[in-house]
Amino acid sequence: MHKSIDRDSPIPLYLQLREILREAIEKGEFSNSEPLPTEEKLMNDYNVSRTTVREAMRGLLELGLIVKKQGIGSFVASEKISEILPGLVSFSEEMEARGFQVRTRVLSCEEIIPPFRVTKAFQIAETERVLKVRRLRYVDNRPIVISTSYLAGGISTDDNFEGSLYKLLGEKYGLYISNGEAIIEACLADEQDAKLLEIPVGSAVLNITWCSKTNSGRVVEFSEATFRGDCYRYVVKLRK
Repeated sequence: MHKSIDRDSPIPLYLQLREILREAIEKGEFSNSEPLPTEEKLMNDYNVSRTTVREAMRGLLELGLIVKKQGIGSFVASEKISEILPGLVSFSEEMEARGFQVRTRVLSCEEIIPPFRVTKAFQIAETERVLKVRRLRYVDNRPIVISTSYLAGGISTDDNFEGSLYKLLGEKYGLYISNGEAIIEACLADEQDAKLLEIPVGSAVLNITWCSKTNSGRVVEFSEATFRGDCYRYVVKLRK
């Protein structure tokens, strides 16, 4: 780290320190396996107060750039897995194309009478049954997402849901996804999700509701997924 605090700048000291540390992290000056400098070292190196250092570190934590380990120190957060949005390929295909190993654990698979939000999406009668498949997806042996997919139209409970759902729907049922809508919300992990994702209760997660359709406009899947916020992000590409 070669930059210094500019005491004549109108930018608060803690923001300047945060950006200095952020740039060092982004340049790879800190190893994931070694803690960041202590509060005392940062105070001495930059001649700032403990409050300034703590505010800077809190900002890095909120940005998801560092993680705190009780009794050890602060470390650079692992690089987040990125997925391009909008995306019409399956999670498995997207991750494997990026060189990751994907594994799926099927938590449940059953025919149910779905909640109203699902019948509304499929435009079916409230008494009509759909298939509900709940899965835990791993990337390089880390649990990344809990996915609940609702499927209408005779999808069998005997199908293998450990692989790509889109591939199964296309190859076996002739249902090919061509478009869809996604709603992304920032939430906190409850006790059940935290246990499956191996994160503390109250950790940041991304809840994504996805409605996928065929070219004819038929709704194929209504899904609700909870992603770990500490190692996953969506990238949105915009065009004019």
